[in-house]
Amino acid sequence: MTQTNDTDFELPVVQIWREAYGFVFSVPSRVIIAAIVPFGLYFLLSTAVQITYFNEATVEIYRLSDALQAIDFADPEADMSVVSEFIGAALGFFGWLAILLIFGGLAGASMAAAWHRTTLIGLDADRTGFGLFLSAVEFRYFLRAFLMVVITVAALLGYAIVASVGYAVLLLIVALIAGPAADVLALLLLAPLIGGGVLLWLYIWSKLIMSLPAAALGINGFGFGEAWSATRGHVGRLMMTYAGLMLPLFLLGLGVSWALELMQNVPTEITEITTNDLTQSMLLAAVPNFLLTAFSTALVASGMSYTYYRLGQPPEWVEKVF
Repeated sequence: MTQTNDTDFELPVVQIWREAYGFVFSVPSRVIIAAIVPFGLYFLLSTAVQITYFNEATVEIYRLSDALQAIDFADPEADMSVVSEFIGAALGFFGWLAILLIFGGLAGASMAAAWHRTTLIGLDADRTGFGLFLSAVEFRYFLRAFLMVVITVAALLGYAIVASVGYAVLLLIVALIAGPAADVLALLLLAPLIGGGVLLWLYIWSKLIMSLPAAALGINGFGFGEAWSATRGHVGRLMMTYAGLMLPLFLLGLGVSWALELMQNVPTEITEITTNDLTQSMLLAAVPNFLLTAFSTALVASGMSYTYYRLGQPPEWVEKVF
């Protein structure tokens, strides 16, 4: 175990990148083996849900959204039944979306926890490799990740409220001073506000995320409070570390999505999109999405494991593999 109570210690960002990328892409078959059961089962379940319910709800949302735009709300005789239909469709849509997110989160927890054990115990460690691992350990892992999402969303909502008020004040000032150039300046002012939200998200996750590899190893005493304390003085480098692990595959995913969209020739008008279009899009993207999800999960889990190994003071039996 290498840790660090030394206040002069600097987290080696580039070395962690090399270790995470080097380990994951040195055993690509092991990544696929670890992912194929949890994400394969999730794909089958999500496919059934999407074809049976979700795609139809999505098309209905598109139709009603277009109908809402045509309503004159100032007209007392306007047919407002569309509003109640839209609310009902939206509730159904987000209900099915929540179900998919929960099962996707459990699949991700199963693989990520197994990959932490692979990274910090060994390739032959128990509960790694092929299989679906869902025990108290994985459910605790899922719960911690869920709470991190809740904390982050709450913080971002607070930030959005403050930023919106500040942005509105700045727009008034810019409109008075800049005149015709106000529209351009408004866009320029929006960019740092969005960037601030991204930095806030990275900050919170960098402070809390080390509790996840500890949960995967069954070290329940290392929770959010311990992670927050252990990362003191290292948060900037942690943000750089996780950004370097998340961003490349995220950008690759955007590129793949764009290419698939060009291949499918999906209608540009949302009211023209059918359930068949959505099903075709889902099936065409299945393999690329599986590979991207598998390797991004392994990559980020490895990076989390290596930062926990260096900063979390794990027990002596914890030893990084690569």
